[in-house]
Amino acid sequence: MYPKLYAFARVRMQDEQLAQEIAQDVFVLAQEKLSELRQSPNPQGWLIKAAGYAVLHAQRERAAIARRTVPLEDLQLAALPPEAEDGELREHMSKEEWKLLRAVYCEGYSIAEAARLCNMSFEACRKRLYRCKKRLREELAAERKGGSVHV
Repeated sequence: MYPKLYAFARVRMQDEQLAQEIAQDVFVLAQEKLSELRQSPNPQGWLIKAAGYAVLHAQRERAAIARRTVPLEDLQLAALPPEAEDGELREHMSKEEWKLLRAVYCEGYSIAEAARLCNMSFEACRKRLYRCKKRLREELAAERKGGSVHV
C-alpha cells in the first residue's frame, strides 16, 4: 500500500518529501489503531481514508502558516551586513536558526535550498523559519517596549 499512499499524497500536496511523511504517518497511525484497522471490512480503504485526512491536515497547516507568515524584511534583517552576525539580533537565536535566517534572507537562498543546506525537509525548514521569525518579532517587540533596540 505504500506506493498507493505515497502517490495519493504526492498528487494532492505537490511535494515529494511531504508525501513520504504523510504515507509514513498513515502507517504509524495504522499501528496505533491496529484493532480498528483489523475490524474494518476494507483495510486498504481505511488506509486511503486515513491518508486523505492526513493530506487535509497538512494542507490546512500549510495554509495557516502561509496566512501568518510575515516577510522578515519587516524586521529589517535583510539589510544587515555580514559583520552583524555577532550583533543584537544574533543573541536572540541559536547558531542553527541564525544560519537558516541568513541563508534565506541575507544570502538569497530559496527555502528549498536552505532546507538542503541544513539537511531537513522543505516543510520542516519552512516551519522553523516561521517559528524563528515569530519568536524574533515577539522578543524585539518586547525589547522595544522596555527599551531601545538597534535594528
